[in-house]
Formats: sequence, C-alpha cells, structure tokens
Amino acid sequence: MVFDTNILIYLSKYILKPEGLITNETAISVVTKIEALGYSFQVIEEYQLLAEICNALTIVPLSDDIANETIRLRKDYRIKLPDAIIYATALVKNLPLLTNNINDFKSLDGRVELINPFGL
Repeated sequence: MVFDTNILIYLSKYILKPEGLITNETAISVVTKIEALGYSFQVIEEYQLLAEICNALTIVPLSDDIANETIRLRKDYRIKLPDAIIYATALVKNLPLLTNNINDFKSLDGRVELINPFGL
C-alpha cells in the first residue's frame, strides 16, 4: 500500500494508529516524504515521530516509469504535481493508495484502488 501525505500527518498526530496500517509492504513516494517532513509542525515530537515513520517505510524514488505516468496524468487530468507523482507511484508499483483525500484522485483513470483509512 502507498500512503498519501495526509496519512503520515494523521499518524504523527495520533489520529490514526500505525498498527495494521504499516506493514513490510507499506511504501511512500519520495514526494510524500518531502511534503510530510516539510510540514510546519508546532510540536517537535510530531516531527520526530513522522521522521521515524518515514524511516521505517519503503521510500519509492522517482523512476522513468513514474515520471512518464506523472506526465500522462498531468496532461490528461490537470492534477497537481505532488498528487500526480503519488498516484503514479501507486500505479507503477501496482499497490492501492491509502488517502483521506479520495476526491483528489477519484476522477483519474481508476487504475489504482483508493482506500480511505477511516472506512477500514
């Protein structure tokens, strides 16, 4: 499963619990790491926890396949660049995308399973 950035924020704020969500197959895009750790935290412990979570996950770097899918998505759907990269990462890795922002992705090609963590 690929985590959207909002999932990491929810984990760092204890809105979501890592048990059952984080497995050996859990991954994030490098863009998710950049977005999440670039968030302005009011509490340093939240940042530290988020950094620990990122370090425990598989970080998927940009590849030519992900870049090409991102380009296609941007051309076809005019989606924001970070969202396009995150979706393309899930698509290329053939993994579902865990996100609370289903609306950001539901108008895309439907080739990635979208899962809302609050619906689990």
